[in-house]
Order: sequence, then structure tokens, then C-alpha cells
Amino acid sequence: MRQLKKRRVTVSDLTGDNKKQTTMNILKLNNGKVELRKDSGSLIRTIGNGDAINADINNDGSLILVTTVKGKVELRKESGTLIRSIGNGDATNAKFSGSDILVTTAKGKTEVRKESGSLIRTI
Repeated sequence: MRQLKKRRVTVSDLTGDNKKQTTMNILKLNNGKVELRKDSGSLIRTIGNGDAINADINNDGSLILVTTVKGKVELRKESGTLIRSIGNGDATNAKFSGSDILVTTAKGKTEVRKESGSLIRTI
């Protein structure tokens, strides 16, 4: 199962002139490992230990969510460093929604969480 996530961002100077489009990094799932790649496809680094089933990158490309086979959601820096584990171990999917994190559980519920991992609500 391969997934590619690509983010585009428009950058402009203070006057609003000379807008140029910059592409952010891409996440690719390859045999349970999360590969962080440039938009050209070249590998930057591999993240995780081979048990990933899903991954997502936030809008500015600084944080990565990795959902593991064991149901854990790991919040990592772009460098791959683990910041914290989120949830109670029954996650099937996790993705960013603005600055919040949406975690889908094995029971079919969706948990809305802050980046700190604290639960906002269950839907």
C-alpha cells in the first residue's frame, strides 16, 4: 500500500509581488516504513521502524503523524524524532485537520485531539 502526500504553499514577499510556488515534502509508505521525499522524488530520510500503516504531514511540513500496526499514533518532527505517542492504542488512522489531529479508532469513532495529545471530543 503506497501513499503519497504532497503539499503546496505560496510564498510572497512583503509587498505581495513576485509570488512563487514552493512544493513541500512528500510522505511515501514503503513496506511499513515512512519515507520523507522531496517533490522531485529523492529520498530525504526514512522514519519509523517498519510497522507503519498510515502517515500524514501537517500543512507547513514540520510535523508527521505515523499510525502503527499496534494502533499507536506517533507525532514526530520532520527530522524523524519522536515527540509523543497519542491515543490509547486502538487507532486505525490519523491525520491533521488544521492544528488538530483526527484519530479514527477500531470502534469506528473519531477522536479530535490537540497536538499535545489531549482529547478535545469524540465524534
